[in-house]
Amino acid sequence: MPKMAKNAAHDLKSIDTYKRDAARLLKAVRADDATARTRFSRLENAPAGLQLKHALTVIAHEAGFPTWTALKNAAEEVDFSEIFAAPGLKDSINHWFRNYEEAKAHQTANGGVLLPYRTQAFVTSLEILPRLGYEKDDPDWADIGYDFIRPASETALARIKARLSRRLTAKF
Repeated sequence: MPKMAKNAAHDLKSIDTYKRDAARLLKAVRADDATARTRFSRLENAPAGLQLKHALTVIAHEAGFPTWTALKNAAEEVDFSEIFAAPGLKDSINHWFRNYEEAKAHQTANGGVLLPYRTQAFVTSLEILPRLGYEKDDPDWADIGYDFIRPASETALARIKARLSRRLTAKF
């Protein structure tokens, strides 16, 4: 299995872009492009008659994912409205609020991470970040102000969502 690229989550493109890349790669191989054929050397037991599914796997490997399905899952948007209440995270001590404004006031006064749950919000300690695969002082979380609902930086939130999409669907 290929090693996951360190910054793969930061470089995610749309799933359609990956599909187009795979189609171009397959077309190049069929046109006997030696460079394109070399890219298929990443596949274990690559068949003589290469198909689109093989090109998709090569594209996934180059993006840092073990399979096309793993890349597709990471590239597609995950619904984060319930993900932070996953079974592996339920034992955290959380302060629940009916609306964002109450949660934000609590976070401002007490610190912590502000997260969504359906139409509600909750604030939990920074201890949740390592359980999500981050350091407590992760720069992306700091850039969003530890506020997943109304982040200070949309760019940092996009990076967090891409990484979480991959980690949460595999872990929880």
